[in-house]
Amino acid sequence: MLFIGDVHGKWTRYRDLIDGQTDTVQLGDFMVGYKMSNHAAEARILERMEDGNHRFIRGNHDNPAACKATSRWIPDGTVEGAYMFMGGAYSIDRAALIEGADWWADEELSTGELGEMIDIYEETKPSIMVTHDAPEKVARQLFSLHPSGVSASRTRRALDIMLDIHRPDAWVFGHWHKSRRQIIEGTEFICLRELEIANV
Repeated sequence: MLFIGDVHGKWTRYRDLIDGQTDTVQLGDFMVGYKMSNHAAEARILERMEDGNHRFIRGNHDNPAACKATSRWIPDGTVEGAYMFMGGAYSIDRAALIEGADWWADEELSTGELGEMIDIYEETKPSIMVTHDAPEKVARQLFSLHPSGVSASRTRRALDIMLDIHRPDAWVFGHWHKSRRQIIEGTEFICLRELEIANV
């Protein structure tokens, strides 16, 4: 399966990446439902995605309601063969954002919903985990975060719990705008920067 990093509304470049491909998953921050987006261009790219199996998970810069309205969104907790999918993340710049325009209060799953995700993960033990954000302990290691730096979100804490339960073969994510690929305690963690691609 071909994975694509954050798009941030750069749909022409995204379209060029999916042309000729048949099965892709974009890792969130597609910018679905942004008030400042070019909605005609957004509608065209969502229609183009229907031509193949081109889908996305939700990032913190995607309108959750707009995601649910399109068939191209992969619902949180979806398991397909070896893969499990989960979106959402905390916006560290939320103080500068406008609720309902470029920030949504439900950008992260609720504590209860995250508990459900943990249950699904424990039951299915996926070989490949696909998320927008990374487990907290992995983010600290890959991006040299210090305990006093970026605080752990409930999403990253839940992903930590999942990782403690089961170590998948690979864990693919975006969100951090950096390219990283590292094996940590038997799991290959693959972070894709904006519009970077990887087959996993």
